[in-house]
Amino acid sequence: MGSYARRAHRDSRSDRSDSQDRAHDPGGHKGWGAQLTTPPAVAKKTTVADAILRLMEVYGVDTIFSIPGIHTVDFYRSLPDRRIRHITPRHEQGAAFMAYGYAFATGRVAACMLITGPGVLNASTGIAEAYSDSIPMLVIVANNLIAEIGVGRGALHETKSQSAVQEQIAAFSHTLLEASNIEEIFHRAMSLMEICRPRPSFIEVPRNLLASPVDVPAARKPVVYRPGPQPAAVLEAAKLLTSARRPLIIAGGGARGASEEVGRLARRLGAPVVTTNTGKGILPESDPLSLGSSLPFQAVAEFIAEADVVLAVGTELSETDLLYTCNRYRIEGVLIRLDIDPKQLTMNYLPEVAILADATAGLRAICLACDEKLPRAENDAKRRVAAVRASLESCHGWSAEAPKHKLVLRTMAKVFEPDALICADSTQLAYTGNHYFPSARPGAWLFPNGYGTLGSAVPAAIGAKIGCPDRQVIAIVGDGSFLYSIEELTTAVENEVSLPIILWNNRAYGEIRDAMRSADIPTIGVDLYTPDFQMIARGFGCHAVNIESFHQLESELRGAFSRRKPTLIEIDSGAAMFSEAPAG
Repeated sequence: MGSYARRAHRDSRSDRSDSQDRAHDPGGHKGWGAQLTTPPAVAKKTTVADAILRLMEVYGVDTIFSIPGIHTVDFYRSLPDRRIRHITPRHEQGAAFMAYGYAFATGRVAACMLITGPGVLNASTGIAEAYSDSIPMLVIVANNLIAEIGVGRGALHETKSQSAVQEQIAAFSHTLLEASNIEEIFHRAMSLMEICRPRPSFIEVPRNLLASPVDVPAARKPVVYRPGPQPAAVLEAAKLLTSARRPLIIAGGGARGASEEVGRLARRLGAPVVTTNTGKGILPESDPLSLGSSLPFQAVAEFIAEADVVLAVGTELSETDLLYTCNRYRIEGVLIRLDIDPKQLTMNYLPEVAILADATAGLRAICLACDEKLPRAENDAKRRVAAVRASLESCHGWSAEAPKHKLVLRTMAKVFEPDALICADSTQLAYTGNHYFPSARPGAWLFPNGYGTLGSAVPAAIGAKIGCPDRQVIAIVGDGSFLYSIEELTTAVENEVSLPIILWNNRAYGEIRDAMRSADIPTIGVDLYTPDFQMIARGFGCHAVNIESFHQLESELRGAFSRRKPTLIEIDSGAAMFSEAPAG
């Protein structure tokens, strides 16, 4: 939930009142319309499909991820005339995840376009992940003829209730039944993603409306602001925070756009900052006030329990923040919550003060209301943070394989630029990276934290790189998760995407296998046959290497950024280099 500084402006006369005036006064000037000899201008016409593309341009949507299908071909009539790039994934789930990565990397709304039935259902996992992780995504969906919807006569791609599926994974979903409504519906879909918690918006169009004539939409959009905080709530929060002896800030993904404000308030209050996985890097993890993304660890749970005032910004305070150890923390002190989503203000933990506002506006107001910073408080906070960070390095909360992961992650950190974006899949290397990799910027670590799906990393990284071609983008996958979306290597090669793909190969669904073992459950279905990934990657047209030393890993990572194609960097979890590496 980043900061969007826009406010809606409406015309002084509504469309309805304009039309009523024209009905009573055809000439357009009351009292002398009959004297007007020049006929009124005739509105230029286009189709619903083209109107949607034109409105995308108005909102700066410059890329569509879509697989053409018989129910969406009308969009392709005028697509060559629009300033929109078309990317063809090899599976609709890939389309959704590419849009997910594109939006995360660019901060702009991404778009995917889907055919009726199987297209929507194939993409639904990626869209659901975007919904869970608060990623803005415009989803244009075709449907059958209006007369066929819900009838059940066996039309091609027929789904019993496609809109019912969409409602589960969208903040906004509308089925267009009248062609002339498309402009209004489009503005609603887009403005909601800017004003509210950013989540997918669906516009569903029956295929017989796609070619229907409509007026060419106006090339303008409303300017909107997100809500700001109530002054009384700000004063109450500032009073609590400035009187606290041990304040603490918990920053989630909703504060990614308020990194500067989080840092300023932390220094003014002498307040340590701990983030969720989605908030990694909001305060650089090298900052002496940063506890990083360390919520699952016991030392941090104790630190939170000792805080007398906790400010939670843009976070659900949910169990998905704790999955590495599943250790819960207690908030014993006064809790203040700041969130753009009213449903989250009293969810999971009940606050003393709840502030409904954009994170940037809310933090800025609180900071202004607080007294000048106290150097002693900041120095004391830094000492306490340093003690906790030192204990985290060697604490018992890390997994058995974490020492290997840390060696790989440290090598990665040596090579990557500060704003490099890592798109990580659900794999053990990434689980450790969630809490260990030293993120220096917000929005530089993308992990499917909320919905927890497999197979997101490669297509998300492709979308991110297409959106930010000059930025380093990296994918981390496991041998199991890689096979969920391996076909998208074709899309990456086709678009000359420079992308290192780090493959952690333990020949298993390792996390589930370990959980089964710890619970004394037979390990059925988790030890996997894995193919020759090197041969497969080369067959797709990628460069591929098997890593045998950390020096080689560093060299291959550097080289991968210069190739105009993906590089598969496979690391065997049992490789000799781990036993040969020095401890620490």
